[in-house]
Amino acid sequence: MIKVADICGTCKGSTNALNLIYEIYEREIEKENPKRICIYKEILHNEKVLEELNDLGIVTINKIEECDSNDIVILRAHGESKNTYDYLNANQIEYYDATCPKVSKIHEKVYQKYLDGYEIILVGKKNHPEIIGTNGWCNNEGLIIDSLDDLNKISDSKKKYITSQTTISPAFFKEVTSLIKDKYLDAEIIIDDTTCNAVEKIKESGLKLAKEVDIVFVIGGENSSNTEEVYNELSSIVPCYKFSHIKEFMNFILNSREINEKTKIGITGGASTPIKEIYNYKYLLAFLIFYKEKYQEFKDNQEAFNEELFKEKDQDNDLVQKVIFNMQDLNQGGKYIRATLIALGYYLTGNKDKKYLDLGYAYETFQSAILIHDDIIDNAKIRRGKETIPRRICHEYLELSSNREYNNDVLKLANSLAICAGDLGLFEANKYLAQKFGSLPAFAKLISYYNDIIIKTIKGEMIDVYLPFLGKYNLKAVTEEDILSIYHLKTSWYTIIGPFMLGYLLGGKDANEQLENVLNKIGISFQIKDDLLGIYSKEEETGKSNTSDIEEFKQTILYSYVINSPYKDDFLKIYGNHNISKDDLEEIRAILKLSGAYDYANNYLNDLYGECLDLINELEILEIGKDILKGLLIYINIRSK
Repeated sequence: MIKVADICGTCKGSTNALNLIYEIYEREIEKENPKRICIYKEILHNEKVLEELNDLGIVTINKIEECDSNDIVILRAHGESKNTYDYLNANQIEYYDATCPKVSKIHEKVYQKYLDGYEIILVGKKNHPEIIGTNGWCNNEGLIIDSLDDLNKISDSKKKYITSQTTISPAFFKEVTSLIKDKYLDAEIIIDDTTCNAVEKIKESGLKLAKEVDIVFVIGGENSSNTEEVYNELSSIVPCYKFSHIKEFMNFILNSREINEKTKIGITGGASTPIKEIYNYKYLLAFLIFYKEKYQEFKDNQEAFNEELFKEKDQDNDLVQKVIFNMQDLNQGGKYIRATLIALGYYLTGNKDKKYLDLGYAYETFQSAILIHDDIIDNAKIRRGKETIPRRICHEYLELSSNREYNNDVLKLANSLAICAGDLGLFEANKYLAQKFGSLPAFAKLISYYNDIIIKTIKGEMIDVYLPFLGKYNLKAVTEEDILSIYHLKTSWYTIIGPFMLGYLLGGKDANEQLENVLNKIGISFQIKDDLLGIYSKEEETGKSNTSDIEEFKQTILYSYVINSPYKDDFLKIYGNHNISKDDLEEIRAILKLSGAYDYANNYLNDLYGECLDLINELEILEIGKDILKGLLIYINIRSK
């Protein structure tokens, strides 16, 4: 069970400010010459939000003089001093005021009371931006009280106006005002209790949640004091963990033994955490819990499956047995994402048995088989952190002689045997499916769909093989449409659409275009992320070479973008070369960023992400299924392998 607190995340003022920023951004990017959008001072104590805004080109400035009439300025919800407004108006700078309405009312009253000769007393933290901004409306002459010791600094003036920072404790404000009234009986004292109890409500809701669950995750920025308050309050009654980065959260969940499908989990967040971010953690958690369970299930039984799949190998010639041994070794140690999606598709049909296991194992074998063929085509060195089958065979025989003809024959032997190993895996998987599911009424539909996935994958591979040759020798202008065809036929179908829909069909449902459309977009997201990881990841994390895409002249949307940029010639001096050095790799990485290709791919990924979330909401499947699919999307976006 995963439950989000009833009240959590950013207050209404901050939420409105963020919505305003995104609304202005969407409007500006449609213009031929969009203005720069500046947020005056940090909008939230949340690094994730600031990074997202910065990625969009929305900058945070700390001095109002850093902007001019070519900019659009957003004033954050905490509020600013009168001098800020005077500067913006005097310099004719377009600005939008996202100040919280409660804070704006405080400013108006403080300014008027200051002009009327009142001593201004501000109750709140001295370093809080809300207090600093408010003090600017009385020429910074207000007395700020954040401890009872500050009461000694109050003057003997006969007119006093007392107000508060909106997030100060109501109890502390009440205590302060009571002491002032008792001490200055002859003074005219106006008390304006504008205290916002957002943090108190979040804590109350969190405490209620904590009583219903086994563990609570508090989501918020590293420097967010209100997130820290919520965490401290809840950790006294339930095991509690605080996270500001979703990757750290993902790694924690994947490595935690105490988090499983039976754990009752609560999620909340501080007042600086957008509700959207809190729900992203929920979706990712839903996927990770499901994935962890299925991953372990498949992994635990993979060796036994391999033995059953190739149970007749002892009767084979010893040379055949050597090839089968390599096939068995490769047919394990994967991420089991596709097998997990088969289980998910089956699970969402309402079935509770484990029939999906045999289908998952057969599909993983098909994947291993086609990867062997892929390794031959790409001349790959590493697969799943191990040597590829052609490499193993080469290493076994190449050292026996230095004769050139012998070595050429070894290379031919390695590729030929690897082709045989891949073919063997494909047909053993087909045979296994027939044995396990041949008696089902829906077997014809299932096996037809399965073979259609293989056919689409092969067609995608054909384009993937063709394009580097045509592009390298200028025989065809490679387009983004060509590359997206590979993504659709190869990655989407064999990684996402196919596995999910096979599980769905096994569960008794029919394939439908609405589901396939959403899964296709998720698949394209998967491939774009793979393209980025292929060049920017660490080999020890992915288990694959991070120069292979460059050496193979791989056609990706990164490639299609950069060859239409001024950096094309510098890029092609390296791209497609063999034995890429570390310096070459760093130069390719730099060119992709300088040309805008890196940002283009990431923006494409983000657009698909938003589109997929909307489409998933429209699916007629169980709500938990929607959460898991959304979590899969997030996992795709943040994974490092």
